Amino acid sequence: MSIEFRPARPEELPEVARVASRELATPIEMFQGMDPSWTLCAVADGQIATTYAAWPLHIRFNGRAIPMAGVTWVSTHPAHRRKGYLRTIVQRHLEQLHDEGLASWSGLHPALAAIYRRYGYGTITERRTYRVDPRDLTFAHPRDIPGRLREIDPEEGFPLLSDIYHRFAEPRNAMMLRAREMWDAGPLAPPPSGFRSTTLVYEEGGEPLGHLVFHHGDGMHRTTAGPRGQIRVQDLVALTPNATYAFWRTLASYDAVGEITWNNASPDDPLPHMLVEPRMLNVAVRDGIMARLVSAGPALELRPYAIDTEVTFRLTDQTCPWNDGKWRLSTGAEGGQMTRLDGQDAEARLDPDTLAQLAWGFLKPSVAWRAGLLEVDDPAILQRWDDAFRTAYPPHEMEHTW
Repeated sequence: MSIEFRPARPEELPEVARVASRELATPIEMFQGMDPSWTLCAVADGQIATTYAAWPLHIRFNGRAIPMAGVTWVSTHPAHRRKGYLRTIVQRHLEQLHDEGLASWSGLHPALAAIYRRYGYGTITERRTYRVDPRDLTFAHPRDIPGRLREIDPEEGFPLLSDIYHRFAEPRNAMMLRAREMWDAGPLAPPPSGFRSTTLVYEEGGEPLGHLVFHHGDGMHRTTAGPRGQIRVQDLVALTPNATYAFWRTLASYDAVGEITWNNASPDDPLPHMLVEPRMLNVAVRDGIMARLVSAGPALELRPYAIDTEVTFRLTDQTCPWNDGKWRLSTGAEGGQMTRLDGQDAEARLDPDTLAQLAWGFLKPSVAWRAGLLEVDDPAILQRWDDAFRTAYPPHEMEHTW
């Protein structure tokens, strides 16, 4: 058998999409818009054996926009599993990113986290799902709203939606720079059969301060009497407390709805703190995206840091050997500076998955130490490490489209 590892040819993209769609149990309509040069596949005797691609994305890294390779379309044909093709592809892709300087970070939505932990990826975001009866949205401190809600046509009002999202995302952490294609495949995608889409904007004095996109339909399956209507929140972005309250007060007013779901609340979402009975949100937490340092030096130099200090560590990285070794990270508000430690002792030791979690603020160094993921000789350093890696916002990513 002959085996090639190469980008797919333009005429091979339909077969790449077919294999990925089948193996990932995802509608083939989701596999569109890929440039062949962004793919890297295993081709066995002319047959697509393993599929792999990466979107050229940009993401907020503690407020700063940086490039990230958004890995996607990862699958292997059933006749070619357990042959090491994916490991070879991942290794080659990381080498390519490093050699060409295309991106210092790689990220993905994992089908299973365990698949990618072995390549040095660490989970850097999590998502919260709310599932609540609108009658349980009772506010502990009701307030008057000075502004107004206005329905807009999402096509005509797209610049307005994009501007609101940009203002919300700009200072945050792990939010994608949302291209129009992400909007059309995500919040503004057509609703499922039986549902209708509504887009609302909250304004005060003519200034837009938030938007809400939701689908509404007869979606509940009940075995008892009660309302069958369902609301599925697709996108909720609020720049002020008044905007947040206005949106949720409106959703709470749907008497014919038995359930509201939102699958993408952030760790610092204010709604639980606004309610008399926050437990009625039935919050469920799941992991979000994973990230991997491609080139440790540039990767950690890109983000702003909370304090001016230095941390030193021994990074063990077998997948990306150019990262392996001892490093000094000097931190500051404008970014970091990474230098090699030659012949000096490092105060901590860790692996790349843990370092990714620390860098994005998902995991505090002191918690990583308690979990056995960060080895230190003197635990007194942990407070300095916690302060150094603190982020202005917890990492949160809202997209489902890559």
